[in-house]
Amino acid sequence: MAIIFVGLWVGLIIPIVLTVWFSLLNPLVMADSTGLCMLIFVLVVIILDVYIGIKIYEKKIEHWLDIRKKK
Repeated sequence: MAIIFVGLWVGLIIPIVLTVWFSLLNPLVMADSTGLCMLIFVLVVIILDVYIGIKIYEKKIEHWLDIRKKK
């Protein structure tokens, strides 16, 4: 269940976050001709997004599933 939740979380949230991130930091991305800045931004966003997805699952979804199994 955790893999499905984190997969859906990452698949839905990462494109939205990257769109907002790159639109806010457009001057910085355009100034870098090597693309290294863009790769660093993408790695940071992906790592944070996966971490947040896992924490949401551990604190909210897993607890809810345990309560539901006990009933």
